[in-house]
Amino acid sequence: MKSKFTFSYNPAYYPPAPFVDIVLVTPTEPLRTSVLHAFVDSGADGTIVPIRYLEAIQAPATQEKFIRSQWRERYRVMLFLVDVQIGDITLPGIEVVGDEISEEVVLGRNVLNRLRVVLDGRKDLIEVSD
Repeated sequence: MKSKFTFSYNPAYYPPAPFVDIVLVTPTEPLRTSVLHAFVDSGADGTIVPIRYLEAIQAPATQEKFIRSQWRERYRVMLFLVDVQIGDITLPGIEVVGDEISEEVVLGRNVLNRLRVVLDGRKDLIEVSD
């Protein structure tokens, strides 16, 4: 049976924005974050996580890369390997960008493309299933 989870949009944004609750788990250790509220961004190539969460669970660094912002600015970043959990759905071996500036978790297409995601803007709900 497939798992399905529904989350409410965050009304603190205008217009309200889709967010889901996730937990990051270190693949090599039984370390995990508390529940993190992640902004769902289908325009983001990858998932971005504040570095403090990755350091707290001792997520292994995998490689250094350059990324570009939506304004075409280029940044050098470190990628980290984690398992992403949404409810009882576990997506193993996800590389995420460690963000040293922002405090916002952004769930990008490297995660979203492994799920079924339905945005119901009329009801301000997002549904995620495997």
